[in-house]
Amino acid sequence: MFKSKATRQTEKDIAHDYDNYQTRLFRELVRKTPIDTGQAQRGWKEIQDMGKLIGTNKKAVIIRNDVAYIQRLDEGHSSQAPKGFVEKTIKQTRKP
Repeated sequence: MFKSKATRQTEKDIAHDYDNYQTRLFRELVRKTPIDTGQAQRGWKEIQDMGKLIGTNKKAVIIRNDVAYIQRLDEGHSSQAPKGFVEKTIKQTRKP
């Protein structure tokens, strides 16, 4: 399939913007996770096993935390972070 130079450049720009957003989101999630022992903060992982992004060979990234009590922390069981800090971080990071 033929793609114009402008289309290819737009796809690259979108992929670059996505990469930047994902990097900011990961850093902010780590930064805003309450710290007691540091286990929950270290639990954030970037897993690169999703399908390709638009027109690039880069892979989409999943951000996850498998620490057993991360959901409790997100539900507000720590005075260090507000209830729903994960969703708030996603929304705040989405803003330019």
